[in-house]
Amino acid sequence: MALSARPYLQRITAQFDEHIARDRHPYNVPSLRWLDAIDFHADVTFFIGENGAGKSTLLEAIAMALGYSMEGGTKGVRLNSARQAAPLHEALRLSKSYQIPRDGYFFRAESFFNVATYMDEVRYLDGYGGKSLHAQSHGEAFMAC
Repeated sequence: MALSARPYLQRITAQFDEHIARDRHPYNVPSLRWLDAIDFHADVTFFIGENGAGKSTLLEAIAMALGYSMEGGTKGVRLNSARQAAPLHEALRLSKSYQIPRDGYFFRAESFFNVATYMDEVRYLDGYGGKSLHAQSHGEAFMAC
C-alpha cells in the first residue's frame, strides 16, 4: 500500500486471537465474525447493509481504536460508559496517513440530536444555515454540519 495523505484512516485489519468467543456479541455478527481488512477510499467509504449487519458496531470500534468515545464527540469527551461491552476495538490494527488531522469528531445519530438541541439552546444557528437543525430533514441537517 502506497503512503498518501488521504484518507487519514487508510486501512483497518482485524487481528482476532484464539480466545475470542465467536458465539458472543460482537463476534457472532456474520459481517464481523470473519472480518479481515477494510481499505478506505480517499474520498468516502460507505458501509451498507441490513439492520443488525454490524455497521454501527464496526464504526464504534473504529472510533474507539482512533481514541474517541463510542458515545460520540471529540477525543476530549471521555464517557466510554460501554467500553466493557465493546471489545472489538482492541482487535483492530489501524493504518493511518502520515498527515495527522488537526481535530476530529465521532458524529453519530444519537449525538446529532443532542448537538442540534444544544445549538438551539445557545442560539448558534449561523454555522448551520441560519435555521435550527431540528427544522430541517435529517439529510439536510447532516449536510449543514
